[in-house]
Amino acid sequence: MASVVFEQVTKQYENGYTAVKDLNIELEDKEFLVLVGPSGCGKTTSLRMLAGLEDISSGSIYIGGQRVNNVTPKDRDIAMVFQSYALYPHMSVADNMGFSLDLKGVNKREIRQRVEEAGRQLGIEQLLDRKPAQLSGGQRQRVALGRAIVRSPAVFLMDEPLSNLDAKLRVQARAELSQLHKKVGTTFVYVTHDQAEAMTMGTRIAVMNQGILQQIDTPQNVYDHPANIFVAGFLGSPSMNFFDAELVQQDGSLVIKTEGGLTAPIPRDRLQRYSEFAERPVVFGIRPESIYHPQYVPPGIQPVGVQATASVVELMGHEVIVYFTLVNGSEFLARLDPRAKVSPGEQLELQFDFTRFHLFDQESEQVI
Repeated sequence: MASVVFEQVTKQYENGYTAVKDLNIELEDKEFLVLVGPSGCGKTTSLRMLAGLEDISSGSIYIGGQRVNNVTPKDRDIAMVFQSYALYPHMSVADNMGFSLDLKGVNKREIRQRVEEAGRQLGIEQLLDRKPAQLSGGQRQRVALGRAIVRSPAVFLMDEPLSNLDAKLRVQARAELSQLHKKVGTTFVYVTHDQAEAMTMGTRIAVMNQGILQQIDTPQNVYDHPANIFVAGFLGSPSMNFFDAELVQQDGSLVIKTEGGLTAPIPRDRLQRYSEFAERPVVFGIRPESIYHPQYVPPGIQPVGVQATASVVELMGHEVIVYFTLVNGSEFLARLDPRAKVSPGEQLELQFDFTRFHLFDQESEQVI
């Protein structure tokens, strides 16, 4: 098994485009790291550099303490699962899974043992004699994983392996991959643009944007304590609401005033943290689940009333997503209790939980 280190890794193409800039990440042995971000953020390029499929412009990559910049992909002791499963259609499942071992000259008996063991781990032992055309999308995805498992690599690399599955299968496959990680006990590096995959699967997640690492931490810490506006807006569905605002001194206390009518004193435990931003423009952020219908306000929060008009109501069964408009015309979303009865055009005094909000510097977009 192996640790993985990206040390000031940069990838710049001949046309001057920088896909990844000064990437620094340290993965512990057996960790499950998810690289997440929008298309073009550099996550797949980072994975391909780790695999040896892309040259590094500068910096170093280490696997198990060994610098691998000039090591060929086949000698890096990694196995990669691609978005396209790339199974050989004329081969059986067993032959697909054992093909790389056959190329290495492993004897037939050991190949069969490894293939059958991987098949049992993935629940596809009864499919080993079938051809890929006889399999469902979820089964093909398991075969691609099995092909990687039989190699017993030090590091598993996965590039959006679930993107070809339907929504229900993706949920099931997420759980199976997490269980597989525990069974195999190997370092996983997983690339996705799907925040649900990142939040539910990773030991840690690394959020990237425009080739730059924005934040790396446990999923819950990144969600609860985003480093900047990009991270705060990217993680969460629906995403965080943002309002232009200002911190003002009023009657000896610090007050937040947003465009659209929210005015409330800053809680005492945050006064020292925000005092240097008094009289400066900021961005106020609050997640949809921290906004409550006036009839269903839970105990233990610090409610602040905000007048708003409902425009669109989405009934989800377990929750109600409502689009609201403030007096100045700006819009935001709230995730309300499923018992809440809200109609388009209805005016409400919503309750914002002032124990769970974020402030960002308007200029740098970094959290305050």
